[in-house]
Amino acid sequence: MMGTTQRVAALGAVLFCGGILAAVAQTAPQAASPYDEGKAAFKSGEYAKAAELFANAASSDSVNSDALLLEGKSLANIGKFSEADGALRRYTLLHPESADAFFMLGFVLHREDKPADSLRAYTQAAALNTPKAEDLRIVGLDYVLLDDYPDAIRWLKKATEFDPQNEQAWYSLGRCYYTQSRFEEAGIALNRALSLNPKDLKATTNLALVYEMQNRNEDADRTYRSSILLADSDVHTNEWPYLNYSSFLLEHDRAAEALPLLRRAAMLAPRCADCHAKMGKALAATGEPQGAVAELSEAVALSPDDPKLHYTLGHLYRSLGMLDKAKAELALSEKLYGTRDSVNAK
Repeated sequence: MMGTTQRVAALGAVLFCGGILAAVAQTAPQAASPYDEGKAAFKSGEYAKAAELFANAASSDSVNSDALLLEGKSLANIGKFSEADGALRRYTLLHPESADAFFMLGFVLHREDKPADSLRAYTQAAALNTPKAEDLRIVGLDYVLLDDYPDAIRWLKKATEFDPQNEQAWYSLGRCYYTQSRFEEAGIALNRALSLNPKDLKATTNLALVYEMQNRNEDADRTYRSSILLADSDVHTNEWPYLNYSSFLLEHDRAAEALPLLRRAAMLAPRCADCHAKMGKALAATGEPQGAVAELSEAVALSPDDPKLHYTLGHLYRSLGMLDKAKAELALSEKLYGTRDSVNAK
């Protein structure tokens, strides 16, 4: 039989082991919650993963009630604006005092092309907290979508006053001035944008357009050339820098210089009717009538309801002695112009 001393020792060992096990249990790392994992994913830029984790947290964790807000922000970061809209609306119903949520909702609604709804969200947000320059920029762009340029300019000017370093606000302001034919003011705003980011392709291209409208042809030519250099080094560029400069060159009887730019534009946007139409014009001017016919025919196929394209193709056919085809195209052009006039009259 076990003696008293042995029993005490055995009991002590059991208690000691139990204490170790309890301590281990207490110090073992707890599994991270979906909310905490979501915050980590959001911080590292894994927005799709974050959105999923925050959605799980929102449905199961009443403690972290801002999971819906963070889900909305995550979805907005990956361009899922309709889903972000839903999450943010649910959050604002639970937290009508959250300026952050209404500011974010305003941005999302703008990206959904719902400017009136976006402005209502920004109005609610501004009643709760002072907006930032970027919020005012989006408000200005909402007015652009509503075709209200005076109000757009007013809010974009406020955005630049709030933050004179906001390059995109200066760019957007320049675009609005340009649309309103206020070219001097447009040039000032776009030059300000370029002083903040000299490699801004959009600002450079639009400044060239401003100079062209002011008949500052040397400045326009120089600035267009800069836009092409920027476009050539931008993997995300589209056809517009090439198309804009080539249009300028064609207007100044420099068709040979325009051709390589138009080929680049057509490669970037094969279904761009204007690219093919201008290439047809350039080919005709450089003595390549068959190529011109092919390009203009492609333009007509891409935009069959454009009367100007049929008119241009008809005159090209006439110059080549293809009178039947010329007659058909010119008749179709006349018919389409008549249809367009009657539609506009309504």
